[in-house]
Amino acid sequence: MTEILLGSLVIMGLVVGLAMGLLAFRSRLLPSGDIGLDVNDRMHLRAKRGVRLLDVLHGFDIPIPAACGGKGTCGLCRVTVLGDGAGTPQATERGVLSPRERRAHVRLACQTTLSGDCAVWVPDGILSAGSGFACTVASARMLAPLIREIVLNMPDDRLSTFRAGDFMQITAPAYRLDFATLELPEPFREPWEIAGWSEMRVSSEAAVTRAYSLANRPEDAGTAVFNIRLAVPPPGRETEIPPGLVSSWLFTVNPGDSVTASGPFGDFHVRPGTREMIFVGGGVGMAPLRAMIHQELAGGTDRRIRYFYGARAAADLFYSEEFEALARQHKHFSWRPALSDPAPGDRWTGASGFIHEILQAEMTRHASPEECEYYLCGPPVMISAVLATLQRLGVEPDAIFYDDFGA
Repeated sequence: MTEILLGSLVIMGLVVGLAMGLLAFRSRLLPSGDIGLDVNDRMHLRAKRGVRLLDVLHGFDIPIPAACGGKGTCGLCRVTVLGDGAGTPQATERGVLSPRERRAHVRLACQTTLSGDCAVWVPDGILSAGSGFACTVASARMLAPLIREIVLNMPDDRLSTFRAGDFMQITAPAYRLDFATLELPEPFREPWEIAGWSEMRVSSEAAVTRAYSLANRPEDAGTAVFNIRLAVPPPGRETEIPPGLVSSWLFTVNPGDSVTASGPFGDFHVRPGTREMIFVGGGVGMAPLRAMIHQELAGGTDRRIRYFYGARAAADLFYSEEFEALARQHKHFSWRPALSDPAPGDRWTGASGFIHEILQAEMTRHASPEECEYYLCGPPVMISAVLATLQRLGVEPDAIFYDDFGA
């Protein structure tokens, strides 16, 4: 009995000693206490070690854009960071940032964990944007089974600050949602029932912010127009991946409701010049391209403009009548939609296939595709396919501008 008691005490002593040793070792590797963070040599912040840089900046109302929920895929939270306290770039960052950006100390704030003092530079426009402001929903309507157009009335001091291609950030409050309670227009009820989306539920215990591109036309002055795609989980993974937290909430708002937004932000804009412009979009990549095309045509440009847009079926194609009207009004503008998987009932007579295939077929007949300027926006898979197509056509990278919505 004595031997058992002594053995137990020895084992307990070894365990306690090992635990204390590990704690001491950890404290040397990760010393406690606050760290210093200089932002643009204008703000001096204090933060806890081990927190993400994006969380620190958002905590001090510096609205660094983010659209992917911290997964490091959208690339919107690019900042320049100097100092050993930011560590080395993660594998996720190396997949998004170019070698030139990494050499210039550009980091993704959502992937940067702070372990010591460092200096951060963010675009001046972000610092001047300040915290979010309240808008009122002017209208909301379904454009496709998973896409909703939301128009916000802007405060008087924010009426004329947009550039085509800009985006804004929208914050959803804490909420709970049973999708069965959503009121869906008749044309969209059947797709929801077939896909089982009405059976989804989602909740958020805290406010969440995401970035959305503006779809504004010149005649939309005083408002902010968004094309919101509901981010649903892939089939078969509904129990593993929740629906999008902000997009789900935005499917519940109605005219008169209040929405908190910030911005605008962005550097995805039309470049001045005389080259022919080719726009290629898919999904809600429609939003910034729509704004750019309307901006150029309303401004009286004489540049040739072609717009290639890909959707899966006719139900997913929206604003088509609008662009058909523009093509009739402006002889130097053409609209080329394509469906990758038209339904039998669509009676589709237009182009069929993936949009990069349609683009290649048409631009191969172009006299000099390498002399055109290309603007791309849509899902990452589409962007990758179009970039490969343009490379085969001999287009140089400096003639290609894109936003890949990599959420």
